[in-house]
Amino acid sequence: MYSFQEINQAYLECRANKRNSINAIKFEIKLIDNLWELYESINSFKYKPRRYIYFLTSSPKLREVFASDFRDRVVHHLLVRDLEPLFEPIFIYDSYSCRKERGIHLAIQRLQKFVQNQEYSYYLQLDIKSFFLNIHKNILFDKIRKIVLKRDPKKAQRVLYLSSKIIFDDPTQNYRFKGKKENLCNLPPHKTLFNAPKDRGLPIGNLTSQFFANVYMNDFDNFIKRVLKVKYYMRYVDDMVLLGRSKEELEDIKINIVTYLRYELKLQLREQFYLRPTKRGIDFLGYVVKPTHTLVRQRVVNNFKYKKAQFLESCFKDGTCSLEDATKFREINASFYGHSKHANSSKLMDKYQIKNWLKEK
Repeated sequence: MYSFQEINQAYLECRANKRNSINAIKFEIKLIDNLWELYESINSFKYKPRRYIYFLTSSPKLREVFASDFRDRVVHHLLVRDLEPLFEPIFIYDSYSCRKERGIHLAIQRLQKFVQNQEYSYYLQLDIKSFFLNIHKNILFDKIRKIVLKRDPKKAQRVLYLSSKIIFDDPTQNYRFKGKKENLCNLPPHKTLFNAPKDRGLPIGNLTSQFFANVYMNDFDNFIKRVLKVKYYMRYVDDMVLLGRSKEELEDIKINIVTYLRYELKLQLREQFYLRPTKRGIDFLGYVVKPTHTLVRQRVVNNFKYKKAQFLESCFKDGTCSLEDATKFREINASFYGHSKHANSSKLMDKYQIKNWLKEK
C-alpha cells in the first residue's frame, strides 16, 4: 500500500497552501502522530473521512461548500499524486483546471490564438447544469477503475480503495455548519447536495472533486476531438467553448453534445448558451476574448471597484488607517493587477492607478 514517505510528501504538498489555517496548525502540532495514524488507517483499510465544515459563499454567486478536514486534504493529495501520471497522458491538451501548467491564463492565451483564425468565425459556449451535484458516483468510479487496471494494475488496490472512500462518502451525513442559518433559505433547492440523489454529487472545493471532474469529462473531450472532429475546443471544468465555420455547423455539434451527455454521463446542458460571431468577443473565465485583443470582464472591474470603495469607507470612517489596513488595500490592488495583466489593460490600470499602489514604499 502507501509508504510513510509518500504520506509525508502528500502532507508537504497540502501544507503549501493551507499552512496558516487552524486545522493545519493543529495537525502540525502532533505531526508525526497524525501522519502515522493516516499511514495505519489507510494501510489497514480503516480510513474514514472526518467531519466536514459546511458553509455558504457568495462570491461570485451563492453556493455551498463542504470543506474537508486538513487530515483528509492530505489524503486527497495522496490520491491525486497517484492518479495524475495515469490520466495526464490521456487528457486532451485543451482541458484546464486542476492540471499543472493548465490554468486560466493558458486557457485565455489559447483561446486568443483560436479566434485569430478568421475561417472559424463563430463560437458556441456551453456549460453543464449543476455539474458537481449531478456527477454519477458509479460512472466516475468505473472510469477510474478502467484506467487504473489498464495502465498500472500494481497500484489498483490502493488507488481504488482511496477513490471509493472519497467518492462514495456522503458529506451531508457528517458536517458542522458555520455561518448564519437564515442564509440557507437563499440557496436554490437544486444547488445543494442535500437534495441530490445519494448516487450523485461531489462536494465543491475538494482537490479530488476538481480532478475527478477532468476524469469524468475526459471521454467526452475525446468524443468532441476524435469523433466530431472539432478543431478548436476547450473546457474549463464544465464551461466549454467550441469554434466553427458557421452557426449551422455548431448547431449540429450541439445536438451531438446533448445526446452524448445525456446517455453517457447522465448530464444536461444549462438552458442558456451562446452562439455568436467571434468578433463580438467571448466572455470566458473573467475575460472577454476578441480576435484582436483581450479585455478584462466588466463584472471583474465592478467587483474590484466595489471592494475598493467598501474598504475605503470602512477604513476611513473614523479618520485613521493602520499599516494593516494599508497592506489589505494593497492586496486588493495586487489581486486585480494579477488578473488584469493578462489582458490588454494598460488604460484600465492607469485609470485606477494600480501600479502606483503596488510600488514599494
